[in-house]
Amino acid sequence: MFDLIIRSDRVVTPTGVAACDVAIADGKIAAVSAAGTYDAKSARRLIDATGKIVMPGGIDPHVHLKWYTPHPDGTVTYTDPPSVVSKAALFGGTTTMM
Repeated sequence: MFDLIIRSDRVVTPTGVAACDVAIADGKIAAVSAAGTYDAKSARRLIDATGKIVMPGGIDPHVHLKWYTPHPDGTVTYTDPPSVVSKAALFGGTTTMM
């Protein structure tokens, strides 16, 4: 039994966009199958995301967190810290920052 199944008519995969069931077990994607492969009894929870786009989270390999910026007048400022930048990234679909 899976913990969660997300069913959508627009699942983004490495080979394109298709109607799929995305099965999750122990916090990880366990299977991606044709939509309707699994019934409601196959998981503790079923989310019908029909009409919505389901896609993997993005990875941002170049992030400036609490970046030191000196100014000509001798003052220094910093960009936002990880606690702020990571929240903003999640809202945009980025799940991993390096």
